[in-house]
Amino acid sequence: MHCIAHKKDLDGLGSHAILRRYALAEGEEIVHHFADYDSLPELVRELSGLEGETVVIADLGWNSRLEGVLEELRRLCSANEVVWVDHHDWGEVELGELAEAEFVHSMEKCAAELVQERFMPGDEVSRRIAELAHAHDFREDNELAWKLYDVISSGYDRMRFVEKLSAGTFWCEEFERAYRNYQEAKRKGRRYLDEHTMVLRVGDRTCAFALSEKYLSSTLACMHLQRTGADIVVVVYPDGKLSFRRNSDSVDVGRIAKLFGGGGRATAAGAKLDMRVDEDNYLQVFREIAARIEKMLKS
Repeated sequence: MHCIAHKKDLDGLGSHAILRRYALAEGEEIVHHFADYDSLPELVRELSGLEGETVVIADLGWNSRLEGVLEELRRLCSANEVVWVDHHDWGEVELGELAEAEFVHSMEKCAAELVQERFMPGDEVSRRIAELAHAHDFREDNELAWKLYDVISSGYDRMRFVEKLSAGTFWCEEFERAYRNYQEAKRKGRRYLDEHTMVLRVGDRTCAFALSEKYLSSTLACMHLQRTGADIVVVVYPDGKLSFRRNSDSVDVGRIAKLFGGGGRATAAGAKLDMRVDEDNYLQVFREIAARIEKMLKS
């Protein structure tokens, strides 16, 4: 069994953990592939030669980069049992040529919940993992969920995190140390974010941009930037990664992300620029992104 799921948040790693419990219960070996939107096409290429395996893709929706590996994706789906579990907005994607795959999709639940319902419906530990993933993904007030997200963001070993969560360990001394050590890094990250923020008028909207260092995850950086009250917030990372969030319910940031080859939900989305962003060019990058968003909003 192969699990391909998001590598940076509680929903993705929770999906990994639930599928690990499933594999162990079924007496199967499982290979974990920790992915994001940029690495997913390459993983499809690498795994396209598999035959007779179960392959689960979770917490990763469709994005334009997959169009370059359609043939490999068709081959993967036709030769294996592929279950694609996701909660992002896929838009108008035509999936008829991937008819062999099973698609489990709902925007009302997180991916870990959908994985749990599909693979481990009667398992209490899996249900708890899914509950925590939902609380984080839907920005609910759940102290343990947010502390676990800090553990992930601290750089704690992903595989070890998945193994512990899969075994029903929701907190331990290792998690506590990682959590405490990360708090100072978060403070540094927020200071840097504040020093590299610009709010621009984009049509009849306000858009807050910020350059972030590695200290802050995209979720934490965006949540901090949302405090500006801007309708749209965009966090840019040095490698060109973009994260979008909103304060206005009338804005669809998933649609905005598609302008840059990305995707996501109306409330949260991501993409990536094919360039480096640094202290010398970040303000110009902000203006160029704003111009593209403004053009889209006017169309």
